[in-house]
Amino acid sequence: MKKQGIWLLAAVMILIAVSPLHLTNEYLRSNTFDRVEIQQGEDIQSVARRYTRDETRVRELQQAIIDVNDLNPDGSGLRQGQELLIPLLQAPETQVAEK
Repeated sequence: MKKQGIWLLAAVMILIAVSPLHLTNEYLRSNTFDRVEIQQGEDIQSVARRYTRDETRVRELQQAIIDVNDLNPDGSGLRQGQELLIPLLQAPETQVAEK
């Protein structure tokens, strides 16, 4: 019984250690962020489009912005002047910042 508990604990520790490596959204693995202020009329999609033009990346970045900033699941409720953290990818050629 005690041996099973040790194996279970070891398995959980390994999963915790490697789980970020299994995320499919690269933005959620980022440790580099930009800070932006929401302008009147902006939404999550328009903010994401500042950083990439690739449609798949736009959707991934939108979800990452929502997750990182603990926003409503649909990204609604942004206020003018609100600051958001935007996760950045390491490869600069995949991003287009149009601040």
